[in-house]
Amino acid sequence: MFGVTVNHFHKQNYPASVKKSTEFSLALLKNCPEVTSIILVDGSTEQDLELKNYCESLGVIYKHAGRLMSFAEAYNYGASFLKEDWITTMASDIYVYPDTFSKFKEFIEKHKHLSIGCLIPYLSTSDFPVQQTSQTARRHNCYASVMTFNLNIFPKHVFKSIGGLSTKYTGNFNDIKASLELQRLGLEIFLVDVYVQHYGSLTLRHGSNASSSQHDKERFYLEHPELTCEGGLWNLRLDYFFRSPIIKYIYRLSSNIRNRNVRERLIGLGGWVYRFVPRLQRIDS
Repeated sequence: MFGVTVNHFHKQNYPASVKKSTEFSLALLKNCPEVTSIILVDGSTEQDLELKNYCESLGVIYKHAGRLMSFAEAYNYGASFLKEDWITTMASDIYVYPDTFSKFKEFIEKHKHLSIGCLIPYLSTSDFPVQQTSQTARRHNCYASVMTFNLNIFPKHVFKSIGGLSTKYTGNFNDIKASLELQRLGLEIFLVDVYVQHYGSLTLRHGSNASSSQHDKERFYLEHPELTCEGGLWNLRLDYFFRSPIIKYIYRLSSNIRNRNVRERLIGLGGWVYRFVPRLQRIDS
């Protein structure tokens, strides 16, 4: 049912943990019976024969395009080989549970009436505060409005319709661009009551194929100046995406507060407003 493409990138100065994380994430995917194919795309300059052999021992397909690939290019390249109806892009520091995909399957079967553009899980660590939670916290199926690229499930026809991940960006704002494209098509991003572990920025700490954050930011806001919000999360007008009128209203009021420190406490990273999104945008069972 689900095909998964995992993005791997490696440099000589990387610690052994980067490669071990990739291997561990692949091994955990093999515990999920709903995952019918896995493709690892190595976006590094040179292919890694040791990693290739490890993949083959698991029944994972190893792909190397013969050149350095950006974050977006690697995901799109891997997705092009998947035959399943549901395309999953997954970072190499995401660690799933045996029932992760069975819960996604259950959501899909129960909510066929919804306009699904993308499904995302709750994460142990996330740049998007709405998506970050603890394993024991109460969670809701809800309209997420936006997403980060960590573990993302798309209907195959939707992934093709939005052109996959935008290659304009090296690895930042690809997720916001995809959110805009889904919104343009009248499709929704759903945060599903599924919890997975995310180590968080394992490769970014050492430099990766997704490291030009300032360049990506400048390029995005040059293209979308109307979405700029100083002091907000990613300097982004998230009220443009939120579904709840209450959250939209609070966000807009908060964005007009002159005191930057107060504004950031309300709508910045870890801002107060985000804790209410799962409840106020929850899906009726």
